Amino acid sequence: MNIGIAIVCRLSSSRLPGKALRQVGGRSVLGHIVDRVRRGANGLPLVVCTSDTPRDDELERFCRWSGLQVFRGPLDDVAGRFLACAEANGLDFAVRINGDNMFLDPDTLRAMVAIASTNEFDFVTNVPGRTFPFGMSVEIVRTSFYRETIANVSDPHHREHVTSWLYDNPECGRRFIYENRVCEAARGLKLAIDTEADLERATRMVARMRGAPEHYGLQQIARFALEEPVADPWLGRHGPVLIAEIGGNHEGNFDVARKLAEQAIATGVDFVKFQLYRGDMLVNGNESPDRNAHFKKFELTRDQHIELAQMCRAAGVGYLASVWDLEMLEWIDEWLTVYKIGSGDLTAWPIVREFAKRGKPMIVSTGLATLEEVLQTVAQIQAANDRYRHPEGLCLLQCTSMYPIPESEANLRVMDTLRAKTGLAVGYSDHTEGGLALRAAAAMGAEVLEFHFTDDRSGKQFRDHKVSLTPAEVLELQEDLQRIVTLRGSGAKEPTHAELENGHVASFRRAVYPGRALQAGDVLAAESLVVLRPNHGIDSRDFDWVAHKSLTRPMGALGRLDYDIVGE
Repeated sequence: MNIGIAIVCRLSSSRLPGKALRQVGGRSVLGHIVDRVRRGANGLPLVVCTSDTPRDDELERFCRWSGLQVFRGPLDDVAGRFLACAEANGLDFAVRINGDNMFLDPDTLRAMVAIASTNEFDFVTNVPGRTFPFGMSVEIVRTSFYRETIANVSDPHHREHVTSWLYDNPECGRRFIYENRVCEAARGLKLAIDTEADLERATRMVARMRGAPEHYGLQQIARFALEEPVADPWLGRHGPVLIAEIGGNHEGNFDVARKLAEQAIATGVDFVKFQLYRGDMLVNGNESPDRNAHFKKFELTRDQHIELAQMCRAAGVGYLASVWDLEMLEWIDEWLTVYKIGSGDLTAWPIVREFAKRGKPMIVSTGLATLEEVLQTVAQIQAANDRYRHPEGLCLLQCTSMYPIPESEANLRVMDTLRAKTGLAVGYSDHTEGGLALRAAAAMGAEVLEFHFTDDRSGKQFRDHKVSLTPAEVLELQEDLQRIVTLRGSGAKEPTHAELENGHVASFRRAVYPGRALQAGDVLAAESLVVLRPNHGIDSRDFDWVAHKSLTRPMGALGRLDYDIVGE
């Protein structure tokens, strides 16, 4: 049994001309559809089904350059074109995907193809009842059934809309209606790309996606569509959010804590961070008496922490704390705009869930953990509160819980793994000596950078001072980060303003030119063609296509070839 997929599209849309090739994040709408189809198609053949009008020559070129099979047929008889495409490709079942379905759900496509593969049904569709969004339609028809039913249909409306006759005649054929039972909120959402406003919305949605857009499924897409974008909490004054972690560097001396806070505030970081705990509520004094005593020595009081928080707020800098005691959270919560879960509490789910229920943006360090453990905790957080399914709600920090660590154990590429697996924001909590790891993490896209902070490392015995930055080093880091952020850019791969303004897209690229004078009717043999700059006329990507075609008029050596002067 042969099943194949036809993406039905054209460029002559009246409401959004050329929409299939309009750009969203540097990728065309059609390119996004192809990415999603391939993710759900399990290797099924794919063909772009377009019209045979000159307007769609550009679409055919796109397919040719993208390695996509293309079928062309009548503009005004889309039903006939779709049927002819299925028959020309020897398909027993043809999957119809519209050219405006940029947010097609790969899981839905995969499930519906599996149903069609049973050979029990003539028509498998997810359209009736609109339990899925507009723009996620999948329709699979048995080719022989479609030929028999559509052959005598002459109504222009039905010929244009391919499957509308089947919906108007529900008694015809054996059918399976595939319903959305996964995401109630997605029912009837308008996600098809049909207007400029639709395209703008799609662009905003894709910009919020941390991973490849085709990895986002029905539930995630629905959330992006329904929820108003919130201010990104991971945008700092200098690019990434900078957290100066004073932690235990005050060693229990409040005067030192206040002095360090003043110095950190003066550097212009985004947050000054402390740790809230009571030794007896953190470490079992029977099992680890020395550790228990250590933390007791480093305790600060409620009034002292509130004074530090007031200092930060008065200076326009965020106060942040790893709160290791839920009783302390009750009185410090009003001073926190962001929650921080330290590595040691990653698996302390009763504590983690309490923070998640409160709903503020959360940063979670992942020292000591396997990927499995990180994903388990993320699942706990997201089950407690849906807001943490979005990158604006949850940021995961790569961290190695040792002081100091060799550079070989920083493992910054874990950020890439976490971003790809979760689609969440990622960052880095540094325990190396010096600032190179922080700069490298920023270049790799860290959205939060946490580092220990001290006034002076010399003469200090407590281990955290070794991995701490001084005020002067923080200022140097900020200066470098601004340049790194500029160098990283937006992430959308498209020609830059400078490239376009100076005409370099055409002047640097090559086109196909005749290497010698040719007469009308002469064949453009490969050996008679050259590829030279500038890219005027026929693009060099079409060298193989133009070779062996004939000229419709004479052409001098190195004359400009255009698509309209070559014939078969």
